[in-house]
Amino acid sequence: MALPPLDPTDPEALLTRTLALAVPLHAAIAAFDEPAPAVYRMSGAPGVAFFRRDSGDTISHVSGSPSPTLMPALDELRERYMRAIGAPDGTDNSHLPPLLMLCMYLADTPMCERLGIAEVAHRPAQLEPLDEEEGQHDPELEPLDAALRAWIPLEADHVPDAGVNPAILEIRFPAQRYSRHVPWEGAAGETGRVHQP
Repeated sequence: MALPPLDPTDPEALLTRTLALAVPLHAAIAAFDEPAPAVYRMSGAPGVAFFRRDSGDTISHVSGSPSPTLMPALDELRERYMRAIGAPDGTDNSHLPPLLMLCMYLADTPMCERLGIAEVAHRPAQLEPLDEEEGQHDPELEPLDAALRAWIPLEADHVPDAGVNPAILEIRFPAQRYSRHVPWEGAAGETGRVHQP
């Protein structure tokens, strides 16, 4: 079911919905929680891409960089998110920024409709982190599957000379594949149901 449109004159509505979508997903990135003095700082242009495979072998995608005006809001959301999950003071998570970015796109109904995400967002989803090598390639999708990917370059202030590295998360929306069963009757009159993929 599509989310109802947000009031475009109320920016807090988008942030509240983003937070409501992101907090229940914390288990998927909990392995990246780090105690103080861990500090990850966004450095460089983030990106988001939506991939979709047709019924054959063709994977199409649209990608872009979110508006720089979203970055301060994203930083504010990081603090609110950590409070919402009850994390100890000073906890940071390298994959929280891309999680919030993904949920911000999902929370924005006009954006979902414009990119085609709304057509698949109702499906059960799988959230997984990608390493830098995986993030450079299109996802391996089955026919009619889709995926939404976000990457954000980060600097780890607590790791000197680590440089800038991307944190990448992807939400996959597998197509719903139902098994078909057809009735059959054996020579002796027995009946049953035969599975057909």
